[in-house]
Formats: sequence, structure tokens, C-alpha cells
Amino acid sequence: MNTSSYNYQTLVLDALNGISNQRTKDIISLRYGLEDGQKRTLEEIGRKYGITRERVRQIEDAAFSDLKNSSAINALKPVFKTIDAFLNKEGQVVREERLLSSMTGVDQIHPERGAIFFTLTVGEPYRRFVGSDKFHPLWTNSDESLKKVEALVDFLIGKINKEGKIIPFEQILNYSKQWNGGIDKKALNSYLDAARKISQNNSGHFGLSHWPEINPRGAKDKAYIVLKQHGQPLHFREVTDLINRAGLGSSVAQAQTVHNELIKDDRFILVGRGIYALRDWGYQPGTIKDVISRILKENGPLAKDEIVKKVMESRMTKPNTILINLQNKEYFSKNEQGRYSFIKK
Repeated sequence: MNTSSYNYQTLVLDALNGISNQRTKDIISLRYGLEDGQKRTLEEIGRKYGITRERVRQIEDAAFSDLKNSSAINALKPVFKTIDAFLNKEGQVVREERLLSSMTGVDQIHPERGAIFFTLTVGEPYRRFVGSDKFHPLWTNSDESLKKVEALVDFLIGKINKEGKIIPFEQILNYSKQWNGGIDKKALNSYLDAARKISQNNSGHFGLSHWPEINPRGAKDKAYIVLKQHGQPLHFREVTDLINRAGLGSSVAQAQTVHNELIKDDRFILVGRGIYALRDWGYQPGTIKDVISRILKENGPLAKDEIVKKVMESRMTKPNTILINLQNKEYFSKNEQGRYSFIKK
């Protein structure tokens, strides 16, 4: 929904009536997609009129100058007022896509979006920032606010990086309170949306944009996410099903592909027949024999029941399988008290 009762396209076209030269009006309309929503480049317009890109730019600049110095600019006052209200409500720094879609209620090419973009470009004190590795394209009506947002985002990146894991919005909000007294929730949401290096995943948690839990790349990262969310070992087919149900990506995950990635990636540990756990949970690789050996090396001689219990903590297997492995006299010995030890090689 449009955030006001105004038709932005109509108001902008009314303002352009203050420009007497029809070709100039047509060029501005093409540049900002005021008729069909499709913005044309300087080169495209230059070809259409048989003039250079630089000449198109000069015509555009002259038109803006004339418009700002004429009474026709008054037609845009309602739009300026609406833009200011929105920017101020969002903390004076807003990602461009968020601003255009929120104000027009349209998230695709549309004349209303072109009209807002035109108004922002011709108006004061609106400034557009692009090409930053810190922020997505954004608009502000306060350079001072933008400086504060840059400092806040750097602060939050440091906190999240130190945390080392994805966190909920409330924790981000708490961190912001440690910085200069905190900020409004709506403004914080706007700043996070504008930040390139902080992103939100499909479960609503925040983290650094390059983390696999935020932007998973391939089946291995998606498998890691669903296992971490589930919190316990799963069969690779269950992992595949959870990936598809979570909507992690546009393509459908295939069980065999997921299984292959689980085998190759050392973040995952095979703990049963086709069942995988995360190494993060304390699981270690190896066969049942390897697990028993490691337990006895770390703990010294143990009774049969103690060994079974410890192995079962890290492997999904039957007690009898563990007991069969204990009979391997090449690796394990049994003393008179019935306790088993690892035979050092």
C-alpha cells in the first residue's frame, strides 16, 4: 500500500509542467521511468535523441536547476513531507529498496517508484550513497545521522564477530543499548537492513553476511544449518527433508547430493548408519574401535558397562556391537578385575 493518499506520479508530472521544453520533460521522464517505471540510461536516451551521454546529463542538470528555482517545485511539497516523515520514523537512514517499496507499496518496476526516486533526487536535503562496502544503496536526510549509523554498525559487527554465532534481534538491540544509550527498534531494523556485513537468515537470527548460517552456499552449508537448528543427529534423508522444508535456496535438495557433502565435510561426523552429527557437539570421527581406543587412552582401564555408556554418548550403535569390538585382543586387554585397557603399539 502507498503510505499516503497521494499519487506520486501525478504530482511529479505536475511539477514537470514547470519545464517549458517538451524534449527536456521527455528526457527526465525517461531517466526516471515516470511513464512506465523503467529507468533509461544516459546512453539509451542519447541514442534516442542523437546526442551524447554528456549532453543528456547536462539537460538533466539544467532541468533540475530550473525546477528548483521555479514555483513548480511546490507541487512536490506533499511528497517531500511524506518522505521526511518516513525517513525520520526510520532513523533518517534507509536502504533504497526499503524506502521505495515501503512508500509506494510496490516491490518491482513501477512509475510510482520512479516518481519517489525523482523526488529524492531533486529534493533537499536528501542524499544518496552507493558503492560502499559497508552499506547497500541508501538515502538519508541527515549526514550526522549517517555518521552515527556507520559507527553503530562497526560496533555491532565487532560484537557479533566476538559472539561467533548467530543471535536474535533482541540481543542486537541490547548491544545497541551499550552504544551511546541505544536506539529505537524501528530505526535499528532500518540500519540493519542497510548494512551489507550484517544479515538476517530465514529463522530471523542475525550474523555476519559471509557466515554459512546466514548465506548458505551449497548442500553442505544448508545441512549444517538444519542440523544445528535441530540439535541432534539425523539420518541424511531427514537432513535433506529439513533443507527442503526450510526453503533454503530455490533448488530442491537431493538426498544423494546431501549425503556426499556430509561425507566430505569435516564439520559432520558419522555416528550411525547414515546418521550424522556435528563435530561442534563434541563428536569425533572414527570407527567404534577408534572411539573405544580414544576413551581408554583418556580414562585408563574401565569396566565393560562404563565403556558401553561412554561409546553410546558419541555413537548411535548397539551395545553388542561395542562388546564385539572389545574382543579385539590386538587393541584391548582385560585384567583380573574385568577392566579393559588399550594396548599401546
